[in-house]
Amino acid sequence: MPAMHAPDRLRRAYVEEPAFLRTVRDLVEHESPTGDLEAANALADHLTHLLTRDGWSTERIARDEVGDVVRATLPGNDPSDATLILAHYDTVWPVGTLRDPMPWRHENDVLHGPGVLDMKAGIAAAVHAARLARSEGPLRGPVTLLITSDEEQGSVHSRELLEEEARRHARVLVVEMSRDDGALKVGRKGVGVLHAAFRGVSAHAGNDPHAGASALRELARFLLFAEGLAEPPSDDGLGTTVAVTVAHGGTVGNVIPEHAACEIDLRVLRAEEGDRVVNALHAYRPHDPRIDVHVTGGMNRPPMERTEANRTLATEAHAHLRAMDLRLSEAVVGGGSDGNFTSALGVATLDGLGAVGSGPHARHEHVRVRETLQRIALLAALLRRPA
Repeated sequence: MPAMHAPDRLRRAYVEEPAFLRTVRDLVEHESPTGDLEAANALADHLTHLLTRDGWSTERIARDEVGDVVRATLPGNDPSDATLILAHYDTVWPVGTLRDPMPWRHENDVLHGPGVLDMKAGIAAAVHAARLARSEGPLRGPVTLLITSDEEQGSVHSRELLEEEARRHARVLVVEMSRDDGALKVGRKGVGVLHAAFRGVSAHAGNDPHAGASALRELARFLLFAEGLAEPPSDDGLGTTVAVTVAHGGTVGNVIPEHAACEIDLRVLRAEEGDRVVNALHAYRPHDPRIDVHVTGGMNRPPMERTEANRTLATEAHAHLRAMDLRLSEAVVGGGSDGNFTSALGVATLDGLGAVGSGPHARHEHVRVRETLQRIALLAALLRRPA
């Protein structure tokens, strides 16, 4: 569509508001915490019905440990110019959160409810953007919407499928939420998850403490070592963070602790930084030779880096925004998404194209409607033709 028609696309996105609100509410009211198979598959049923009714060809991909994946496709002009839209329907909120303390609310321009931002409104944005784009004519290429069910727990059961789909598409649009200020996400840190287990020697804490080898003391030393591997933000943008987030040890108050364990959260902007820290953690040697240390785990998601393909896709998005007299900034963020996987494959990826709001994973989670409708217009433009 020529740029001169872009304002009309934005106007029609605003007209779509009542239908968009109904879609979001329906999705939010289908609570779907990761791993709750009954709740997850009930939402998968609802999504399949919604997309089929909208003209998508739909398929359910069964998963045993988590809810089924929903894959939906639309035809387009050029088979070599295919777009993959990534979404997930699992949330961090247990069933019952909708009743208390986070009921669905629509107040002025703001939507509230469990998972409304992360990422029920993002799914709705994809559905309504495709509807808007198809109302203008044929899509630039085939479109696949892949909605997974375990993103909040690392996409362990869907990563292989995500990467397989990405390789068949020219670009990936991720309808995760934008940054709080509406910025597009052009970079994300890679995420590592590691565990360290310590086994020492127990002893009576009063009668013979020196006969013991405290696993808890070694854990404390390990914490300082691990977090000392972090690097503050610098001119080269490394900004590596290492945080010991969970730790426990000991049994009772009068025994030198024989066992201790902790979990480490690692975030990096470059793959080589992940290698550096993971290798150092695995190479840790205890100060007390009587203590055994066992470190497991590594990088869960590679970083989403500023590749040339990603920059080109972001440039196209900004051209569409200018045609609608809109401006958005760009951001690199610490949280990961499934876009990390697709970007690492070299497939052009742009993230933060879903809802606009604030408070993901928090009780004040909310969506700002008008800005999200603008994002729907942008998504529709990206599905139609290059800027």
